Amino acid sequence: MKDKRIIVALLLTALFVIKIPQEGWRFIFWVLGGVSFSAMLDFFINKVIFKKVILPKSAVITGFIVSGVLDHHQDWLILILFCALAIISKHIIKFKGHHIFNPANFGLFFAALFKLPLTWKIESNIFLIIVVGLYLAYFYKKLFHVAGFLLFFITLSSVVAINAFAIISWFFIFIMLIEPKTSGYGIVRGFVFGSIAGTASFLLFRFIPTIDFFVTALFIANAFNPILEKIKR
Repeated sequence: MKDKRIIVALLLTALFVIKIPQEGWRFIFWVLGGVSFSAMLDFFINKVIFKKVILPKSAVITGFIVSGVLDHHQDWLILILFCALAIISKHIIKFKGHHIFNPANFGLFFAALFKLPLTWKIESNIFLIIVVGLYLAYFYKKLFHVAGFLLFFITLSSVVAINAFAIISWFFIFIMLIEPKTSGYGIVRGFVFGSIAGTASFLLFRFIPTIDFFVTALFIANAFNPILEKIKR
């Protein structure tokens, strides 16, 4: 359990299992298909191109998120396409040797851009997400990321009398926003990163409600990573 990706994978598995009775067999095959394809593609890329043999734990998480957020009633080609886009993005879009976009969010952003429905079915138990998410945020030193997001999103929402807690996705905050490699480290950088995502989420929800505002806001925040790199820990 030293590798906290295992805890994330276990949380995603639990959320997936909780949702099965409501969604049925297609949901089962859809999510398992996304996870399997993502893992195999990442393994293949590392083996063939980079000559490395890896256990694709990060790809499993990516597959869970993409398949769990995408509408599972879509064509199977949609699942394959956006899982592939997510996995490939982390290998080709890099800054100083590191990928700057959350891979799962990268795939989901383009799915949203093409007006494909994002249903967030994987967000099946808020209590479980918050409990485990707080532990992960503490362990990864991402509490200021969460604080920055919540402060700006809730404050801006309250100004226009919107109940922020009615629309917040805790899955987004505790699983996607604080993804270790693409959200940066440090108190100041973390707070700024969360603030960008929180502000963008509010503005998109308020003025462009037809697009998924959380996914798009994280894409925007990730795009600032090369600039945020200049902030010292």
